Amino acid sequence: MQMKHLLRTPMESYKGRIIGCAPGTHAALAAVISRNLKAEDRSAVLDIGTHSGALLLRLKDDLGFSDLTGTDLDATRFDVPDADFKRLELNQPFSHHFDKKFRLITATDVIEHLDSPRMFLTEIHALLEEDGWLAISLPNVASWQGRVKFLLKGELWGFGERNYRSQRHISPITGEQMVMMMHELGFSVVSKGSAGSFSTPCMKALTFPVWALASLLNGISPLGECAIFLARRTAPDESLKLPTHYQKRWKGMPDRVGLDD
Repeated sequence: MQMKHLLRTPMESYKGRIIGCAPGTHAALAAVISRNLKAEDRSAVLDIGTHSGALLLRLKDDLGFSDLTGTDLDATRFDVPDADFKRLELNQPFSHHFDKKFRLITATDVIEHLDSPRMFLTEIHALLEEDGWLAISLPNVASWQGRVKFLLKGELWGFGERNYRSQRHISPITGEQMVMMMHELGFSVVSKGSAGSFSTPCMKALTFPVWALASLLNGISPLGECAIFLARRTAPDESLKLPTHYQKRWKGMPDRVGLDD
């Protein structure tokens, strides 16, 4: 067995369909959805960046969703019977391509690839029903690997040159940033945490002192490689669009920040 197989697990699959994020992420996200969405919420679902459609199929099998739609740039891997599919470029406005609203929108490990995460969330907001749900995952820069890398190099885990070139990881977002951004754009965070890992039991044993120590720190758990959020559509928090230090400038008044006692 090669050393890399002792330390890193291969890509996970669900019923023969490859999952495009860390093993365990889809299962954890489905569990959070199951705990929070009532039966009447389990209607129309849109999976953005659906890849093979593995998450849609899991939501159908385990949670009873039946009105399924997936979207991705690559249509060749999508394989979910009785599901709709749209090929979309997510760096452009896309909500107008749909003629209905959705009760749930999922997006696993998509937002970090995009030029404008804020536009992406705004488009999702437009596609959700009133009080609809958003379940989303993204690289957990506060994972134990991320904390070690930042300590040693001052760089964010998952966003180095290799990731930039190979898969265009261009938009890192911390847990606190994600919460504030969602509140501003019209989402109330119901649940947050972390899930998923490519580490094998051998890797976890070798790195136990590091991740055990990191697990004592505050914030999103460092044990998962993906940060996961479940949020409900609400009105945008307009106050967060008005940073206190700039309000007087926008009104044409002198800004004395730092000058007054």
